[in-house]
Amino acid sequence: RSLQIILEHGEKLASMICLRDLQNALSQKNSIDGSGGSETSGALWDLIQLVGEKARRNNVLLMDREAVEIFYSKVSEIEEIFSCIHHYISYISEKVHPSLSRIHRACEISKACTMLVSAAVNYRKIQSTWYPSPEGLCPWNCEPIVQSGLWSIASLILQLLKESQGSDPSIKKELVIHLEELTDVLLEAYAGSLTAKIEREEDYKGLQMEYAVRRDALLGPMYQHVKELAEAGYK
Repeated sequence: RSLQIILEHGEKLASMICLRDLQNALSQKNSIDGSGGSETSGALWDLIQLVGEKARRNNVLLMDREAVEIFYSKVSEIEEIFSCIHHYISYISEKVHPSLSRIHRACEISKACTMLVSAAVNYRKIQSTWYPSPEGLCPWNCEPIVQSGLWSIASLILQLLKESQGSDPSIKKELVIHLEELTDVLLEAYAGSLTAKIEREEDYKGLQMEYAVRRDALLGPMYQHVKELAEAGYK
């Protein structure tokens, strides 16, 4: 297990670098568009601040450091970003108006989450020869904290999809694309967790049921979108 933890630190470092690159890209885009002008704006920045503030509250030694600095220094705790997503989404749902702003923020967080997980998985594939036998081990990106965060943002995307009925088709298309990407990483997280439980001969029925319910909730709107596109093409 200790070797697994060491190698997972490499995965998390790859994820952190990916996240920082995304933040820089978003900052440049905001500057060009005239919608931000600095890196201290946007949904990803807000979420990073939230995670850093949480860590600072829990450690008096960090009180004199900036929240974003704290976040990027805690590579081994990158999954904490998923624990704060629910709180940030509550803020988006209750405080952010109009709906286009909510959609923009939700898509930005969705992109960050899927890129973060994909970077870790890609690192694991490239360095696969170094890893111990995976039997009974649950990768960090398959842990409940990650599943919960991914489901929170996916739930918001589902809600925004319902609200977007009758609006600009390009908005719905963008939401569906993000939902597809989230579905891939979330179902993969459940698969990894279920596999580990089965290999350890632990009870997995509750997790399997949760997986089935959420899978159907995610796939339903995508099937409907494909059906609508097919019908529109036929007409």
